[in-house]
Amino acid sequence: MKRAWYGNATQSKIILHSLRIAVDSTMKILTAIVLIFTGLHAWGSAVEESEQKLADLYNQLAASTDDARSDSICEAMRQAWISSFANPEVFDYPFSKLKFSTLTSKDHHIRLFNWNLPYRDGTYKYFCFLLVWDDEKKNFTWHELQDTMHEPEKPESRFMTTEKWLGALYFEIIPMTRKGKSTTYTLLGWDGKDNLTTRKIVDALTINGDKIRLGANLFEYAGDSRKRVILEYSNEVSASVKYYPKKNCIVMDHLSPKNPMMQGIYADYGPDGTYCLFELRKDKWVFMDEIDISQFADDDSKPYRDPRKVK
Repeated sequence: MKRAWYGNATQSKIILHSLRIAVDSTMKILTAIVLIFTGLHAWGSAVEESEQKLADLYNQLAASTDDARSDSICEAMRQAWISSFANPEVFDYPFSKLKFSTLTSKDHHIRLFNWNLPYRDGTYKYFCFLLVWDDEKKNFTWHELQDTMHEPEKPESRFMTTEKWLGALYFEIIPMTRKGKSTTYTLLGWDGKDNLTTRKIVDALTINGDKIRLGANLFEYAGDSRKRVILEYSNEVSASVKYYPKKNCIVMDHLSPKNPMMQGIYADYGPDGTYCLFELRKDKWVFMDEIDISQFADDDSKPYRDPRKVK
């Protein structure tokens, strides 16, 4: 009887010990789950706070009538973005409260946060952060495009860097080519320029590892190769630059001066009722003039609204 009793007691101890181990393991798992969800909630709360702060600052910028105050607000926006980039959720977060550009490429590889500062003299300064997603690390790196407001001569024939960027408000990202680690995108943008003229800019962005370059030999224009295309025209008119993905084309209003004597004076330029385009052929945009616009009438891509018209 003693042996039987002793054996049952030992078995009970073993069972109790096993139960304690199971309970401890379960508690550790539950604790880990709680910590994960707590961390996710903290990240989520942080990015929501960043969004609200940026929305408030942008509303202040829109109401500002003082250039120095506007500069200060934009600097606060810059710092708010930079602080938010510690959060990996920023890349996919919708930022639906923001009234400025938050574009993501269709290949989910890059994202742009982009806004402008209108000065009282009619000129503009532009701000842009570029986020590049890394599929292996499941995170992103970020780069700031800096508008120096000192444009070089013949910008259509020059490469540019993140430190010397031809500022614009981008409204379209078109994925182009992938060659090894190098990836190229075509960007469509708007530039208010000054009190006389407005511009549409068709640019190229190339990512090669950690290096970012603006401009590429992608644009074949009337027998000439350009790094980017710039359309400049009078502030009194609107001109369209629109991407049609189904046809791999960028369609544009053809611009000309109202007075033939004003050739090269872009404050006199505007749409002349004809159209031209760049068609994508073997990773090159090839220019075609005097096209039949009717073939694009049923395309379902969204139109672009001029920021000057938006109050």
